[in-house]
Amino acid sequence: MKKLLQMIALLAVVFAIAASAAFADTADLEWTTIEVNGHDISYSADGTADEMIAVEEGETLEVEIGLEAFADVEDVQVEIEISGYEYDDYNDLEDESHAFDMEEGTTKYVDLEIDLPVQLDDDEYYLRIRVSDKNSLTLEQIVRLYVEPSRHGIEIADLVLSPGSTVEAGRSLLATVELQNFGDGDEEDVKVTIAVEELGISASDYIDNLEANENSASVSYETTEELFLSIPDCAAAGTYALKVTAEYDEYETTTASYSLTVTEGNYCDNDDDSERLVIAVGPESQNVNAGSEAVYAIALSNEGTSSESYTLSVSVGSSDLSTSLSESLVVLESSESAVVYAYVSADSEASEGDYPVTILVENDGKTIETLSLTLEVEGDSDASEGVSLRNGLEIALIVLVVLLVIVGLIIGFSRLRGNEDEEQTYY
Repeated sequence: MKKLLQMIALLAVVFAIAASAAFADTADLEWTTIEVNGHDISYSADGTADEMIAVEEGETLEVEIGLEAFADVEDVQVEIEISGYEYDDYNDLEDESHAFDMEEGTTKYVDLEIDLPVQLDDDEYYLRIRVSDKNSLTLEQIVRLYVEPSRHGIEIADLVLSPGSTVEAGRSLLATVELQNFGDGDEEDVKVTIAVEELGISASDYIDNLEANENSASVSYETTEELFLSIPDCAAAGTYALKVTAEYDEYETTTASYSLTVTEGNYCDNDDDSERLVIAVGPESQNVNAGSEAVYAIALSNEGTSSESYTLSVSVGSSDLSTSLSESLVVLESSESAVVYAYVSADSEASEGDYPVTILVENDGKTIETLSLTLEVEGDSDASEGVSLRNGLEIALIVLVVLLVIVGLIIGFSRLRGNEDEEQTYY
């Protein structure tokens, strides 16, 4: 028994010597300052802060540690940690620096931070600050924190996207935003905005009243109405930042960012001028007597953003027919319209039957529209021959009025296409 006690005493002496050597290593570093949220912390000899710091749930805890080296030291790391959080398995309340070296006589400041979750209980916690390297014992200081409920506090809890976080260019995105109020008071007229700034699109909604917590352990939730974002037809494929912002209590804001993937759509063709030109023609089929003339009216409207020139030509499938145009070159400014008349004459000896009439519309030497029309030639009629031209002009005038109405309707419907796509997608 006596020998056993002697062995235990010997081991104790060995451990004491090792420990003293290790503590001698830590003497190479010394605390100079500790700041929490910009306030200097004073601490006692046992490593515990003399005061308890009040912080609010949901805020970011900013910690600055100053260290002075009395010898050359290597592979130093600084870490901060708060223990006792119920959901620590999913959200560690800690932060640490990269390893660094210090030379004798220098002072280094390390900035670390911890985001305090809104679910943190209103209670006292220890903020443990540790300095260590591979071979020395750890230096540790403790700052006492008291977590208080926030007077005003809103957090973006969730964002739900339909059809999802991937959307095709030219289609629409449906979004709802869920907010949580972890503050002490109700929040009124909370403005929620979703935006993709790179695409220049946004949508907003108001939550009239977001109630406060019923007790310290609960959080109040509220969801916005459905918000629509129309992705531009020519949006480039890629990943964009979808930013959600909640504005409340006059000057307070909170934001969250999500990823939105835009894929190539079928609604944009920058090289296709027909996307910018609206054409209406009428009537597409006409009957004339041999020796008479038919008049086709072609209405053109430039819905592009720049001036464009268009060349027209007309052809027929018979030598018994001759053609002409009121003008073959049309220059249209943006949103400007014009009407061109195509004349097709049947010789007096023209055979009865149906003849194809083709009108080509070109832009910069490229055919952007082919109009296929029909002319039916009937037998010669002396009674109608004298008035055929007058009738043709009367028909052309009527057709002109009708075409202008049709062009207006086509333009209107084309501008509403985006909204129609949304309804087809979601309803």
